[in-house]
Amino acid sequence: MERMIGMFCAAVVSLACATLACFAAFSILIRLPVSNPLVWWSLDSYTGLVTVFGSLFLFTFCALMSLYRRALRRSG
Repeated sequence: MERMIGMFCAAVVSLACATLACFAAFSILIRLPVSNPLVWWSLDSYTGLVTVFGSLFLFTFCALMSLYRRALRRSG
């Protein structure tokens, strides 16, 4: 039961951290100049915005959860 509560709390904290990190990275991407073709090719439409934001969010969330699981295995 304690492990389930720990996983739930870790998921909530990871969700919050991933959202904050994603917003920070996304705000930096939006502030880049329009002349940068590597970023703005995907930010010129709503679908591109959602794709970039979702990719950053999923990557951050999965990385945090995998780090937590690895730490949980080492401690147990």
